Amino acid sequence: GEGAERPVPLMHGPTFMANPLACRVASASVQLLLDSPWQSRVGAIAQQLEAELRPLASSPAVRGVRVLGAIGVVEMEEPLHLPSVQALLVRRGVWLRPFGRMLYTMPPFVVSEAELRRITGGMRAVVEATESALLEKGARLESEVWRESQSHAG
Repeated sequence: GEGAERPVPLMHGPTFMANPLACRVASASVQLLLDSPWQSRVGAIAQQLEAELRPLASSPAVRGVRVLGAIGVVEMEEPLHLPSVQALLVRRGVWLRPFGRMLYTMPPFVVSEAELRRITGGMRAVVEATESALLEKGARLESEVWRESQSHAG
């Protein structure tokens, strides 16, 4: 907003409250949802998010991974640098807006497997880029620790 020390997002919520056209569009949107197989779509999205995001939990850069329905969240150990993360994602054809340490997606229920794979691939790229920065500081990846333990076991 104007007069702020730094730019802040413009909030649009009050602009659309009780607007008759917006209410009609919302009503039609709800009807489209209710007439579709949305529950099975959400289940498929959840399974894919789980399969593609869960492996990221082993990264030292990741605090945790959560999936609830069609929402997938990768919580990083450190806050994400928004301009860098968005630039990396846009180069991969993905638009997400990280929030603090959270990198999350809430794809539409009509997302295809390929589209969702592109999104989760972008999320994986953010984790890998963050790992690279950690490695430059001397941190070791879980996969390296595991490989080392396997080489001593055999």
